[in-house]
Amino acid sequence: MIGFDSNKYLEEEYKAILDRISKFDGKLYLEIGGQLLFDRHASSVLPGFDPTVKVKILKKFDNIEFLFCVNNYDIFNNRPIDNGQIDYIQSIIDKLDKLKTTFNKPIHVVINLLPTDGDIDPTVLKFINEIQSLGYLVFKRYAIDNYPNDVGKILSGNGFGRDDYITTTSKLVIVTGPASNSGKLSTCLGQIYLDKLKGIESGYAKYELFPIWNLPVNHPVNLAYEAATADIGDFNEVDKLYDVPDIDATNYNRDVEAFKIIDGLGKKIVSDNSYLKTYTSPTSMGINMAGFCIINDRICRVAAIKEIKSRIKMYKQLLSIGKGYDLWVRRAQDVLIKAQKSEFQF
Repeated sequence: MIGFDSNKYLEEEYKAILDRISKFDGKLYLEIGGQLLFDRHASSVLPGFDPTVKVKILKKFDNIEFLFCVNNYDIFNNRPIDNGQIDYIQSIIDKLDKLKTTFNKPIHVVINLLPTDGDIDPTVLKFINEIQSLGYLVFKRYAIDNYPNDVGKILSGNGFGRDDYITTTSKLVIVTGPASNSGKLSTCLGQIYLDKLKGIESGYAKYELFPIWNLPVNHPVNLAYEAATADIGDFNEVDKLYDVPDIDATNYNRDVEAFKIIDGLGKKIVSDNSYLKTYTSPTSMGINMAGFCIINDRICRVAAIKEIKSRIKMYKQLLSIGKGYDLWVRRAQDVLIKAQKSEFQF
């Protein structure tokens, strides 16, 4: 049974991205949250969603390249991703290979949050050497004390000015990574800052599928996102800054924090006439047409609850092999209770 029109989504999302590109004179750094190449989660909670549709959307753009962001700390902590089944570094290599094979476009690897004293962990150095040996260019970006609050330092030679400048030639630059907290937003803002120094007026937007902004906070589809990110403690909330009458927009804690960075830092980088300055809320910086493509809400609600249960099972499995925490299980279980209570409310 189908609950989502993937063909409509492809066309609507493509047009929305194309429109956002047209708003900026220079490049558009488009941060992509979630899984890019194969979105299993989306296809699970939105029956009918083509898990490869993001690839099909991006392939409609000829002038495109990729920045693949990796968190320095995730490398030497061997962060468990892909259900913790393979080594983190090997997982990164596999993802880069799939990205290269899928798009055959330039891919640059960006290491974020490196120590400013240059004392890079041997595990991270080994990773950098291995990635370079595979033919990828690696760019280094450094931790900034009191980021994002110390605007003066960030917008200086001791902040973004210390980072490697990533030379790109495309109008659309996709900024992605293996998982959350990989430094994608900081990379975008750092590039906008360095572009500006070179006379290029670039922009930023966020392509995030979940939570779906025009579904309620406690809709099972949005709660399934909370279950999927129970390991990092994400939670949905109403976007209080969204100013369209009679519409409550749903967003989540990290994009609310990200908007504070856009509002407090990003808008200081760009010129007064930049479209970036029109962003008034976390929702307005995003590009997400998914909510308009749900054709059977009931089917999607049932599927979402099933997905939450599968996440609980996954966290329990990680816990059993010493790669997870009981807190993750409890968070997902709490989400299931909320989803079951709200299942018939909408």
